[in-house]
Amino acid sequence: MILSDEALRFAEQFREITRNPEYMKLKDLPRHGSTNTYDHSVRVAYMAYRLAPRFGVDRRSAAYVGLVDYHKDDGTSHDGRWYCFYHGEDAVENAAKQGFSLSKKERRAILTHMFPLSTRLPNSRLAYLLTLSDKTVAAQESWQNALDALERFHFLMNAPFLRAIRVRKRDERERH
Repeated sequence: MILSDEALRFAEQFREITRNPEYMKLKDLPRHGSTNTYDHSVRVAYMAYRLAPRFGVDRRSAAYVGLVDYHKDDGTSHDGRWYCFYHGEDAVENAAKQGFSLSKKERRAILTHMFPLSTRLPNSRLAYLLTLSDKTVAAQESWQNALDALERFHFLMNAPFLRAIRVRKRDERERH
């Protein structure tokens, strides 16, 4: 999946984050099979930003936690624990390392947004908004990955060389 023009314009509003050299490295990390971590975070932030008024949440704070919730999963840390169980903790640490200041409520939203996979419960409207936005975007990206795989499978099954093999096998059965 690629970012929409709207999402790209949105990301430009938060250049202090999205143009950070460490943050830009997220473009090289795959996420949900159809995208990268940078694009995933921008999509989550954009959705949270657009939904914020309906949740009674500050739009800038909603966008900020969506963007700053980033995790660089290299598969070499956390003693074999699954990503979903430590992602929130890493995201808060990464934000601090990059100098992105977070309020207590913003930190808590990031720490809890992996519920129900993590054991921490969201405890604010901001936390629920981030959780909802992340789960919705992740589902969209995962479905896109499944659709892409199905399309590749369909293409392969209808490839000319496979049709020729099927016809040959059918012809052989008919002769016997």
